[in-house]
Amino acid sequence: LLNTIMSTDKFQDDKENMEPEMGSGDASVAVAIDHSDEPLLAENPSRFVIFPIKYHDIWTFYKNAVASFWTADEIDLSHDYADWERLDDGERFFISRVLSFFAASDGIVNENLVSLRTGLFTESLVYP
Repeated sequence: LLNTIMSTDKFQDDKENMEPEMGSGDASVAVAIDHSDEPLLAENPSRFVIFPIKYHDIWTFYKNAVASFWTADEIDLSHDYADWERLDDGERFFISRVLSFFAASDGIVNENLVSLRTGLFTESLVYP
């Protein structure tokens, strides 16, 4: 049956769009998937080239996302040790607890994002 399906003209012209689909049995069946409606799967010779910027709104979102993170070279941390040494024990205790609260809260947020990402995003997105 599969040879009969594969011999039709439609499937001969579209072999690169054939993907295996796992059925409920032991055998897998190749089915044709139409990628013409999906922009992420379309052939694009300049897929990994970002300039010239084609979608300015997406580029703006990307730049805002990059700007929301900091890197160690942006902040001078050379005086932090001396500042820490000048604190008394109560101030060190307070700062340590505040920082541990933020670290734990950030971990909880990240766990929630991962659970959302694995359940929602990974099945629907294809990376170029």
